[in-house]
Amino acid sequence: MGSRMKITLANAEAALDEVLRDTDKLRSRELRKAIAKYIEVQKEQIKALRRLMN
Repeated sequence: MGSRMKITLANAEAALDEVLRDTDKLRSRELRKAIAKYIEVQKEQIKALRRLMN
């Protein structure tokens, strides 16, 4: 996997951070919590992919 994949993973992680910031505007605490948990799982998947690439 090359640098293009690394850039794609970095963009995905940045997008997840943006979604997380946007969820702060939601009124439902349960929904914010669920989204935050989902994003954390996705970030762990990105970390796992990075480990596989190295």
